[in-house]
Amino acid sequence: MSYGTLKTYEEVALKFEIQLQEQIFMQQKVISISEEMLNLIQNNLQLRRNYVSESAICETMISPILNLVANANDLPVWSHMRFDVDEKDGLVGIPDFLIAPASPIGTIFTQPVICVAEAKKENFNEGWAQALSEMIAAQRFNQDEKLEIFGIVTTGSIWQFASLRNKVLKMDVISYSALENLPKLFNCLNWLFSEAKA
Repeated sequence: MSYGTLKTYEEVALKFEIQLQEQIFMQQKVISISEEMLNLIQNNLQLRRNYVSESAICETMISPILNLVANANDLPVWSHMRFDVDEKDGLVGIPDFLIAPASPIGTIFTQPVICVAEAKKENFNEGWAQALSEMIAAQRFNQDEKLEIFGIVTTGSIWQFASLRNKVLKMDVISYSALENLPKLFNCLNWLFSEAKA
């Protein structure tokens, strides 16, 4: 699935007049994940068959990691749901994942706070085009450019993070490896979810 009509990060940033700030901003907040679950995810990350398709990556790696952190923070993961905000500006499509509170009726989300895009074929530039488009759409959907929206682009094994407030995109210069340090990735995600929920 994909989101937005623009295909590169540069096209999105230019169209919406986004300013980039590169820095280290991610922090860690310890989360308790069972040894059994850590081993299961670590094994999934090492199996070549889990990288054969976009669906396999989403289902066997990205989704389980996100859902463990989401459950700990009571902040639901919405998978592959249409998110059409502004057709004129190309802010339409189906995000890989949105993190947002549920509405009172439970089957739709309210205020998206984290946008997650898979870096398909390990193309992080296109991944950030999609994630940034989703983040801008979330600002408009929430009707609040001052609300900080977080973005994640991942291959399942490599994770990159950014945040958007007003027109400033703050991108963490570090790429985090689930293969090298899965507990650290979980702690970073736990911090991000808690910040987004605040």
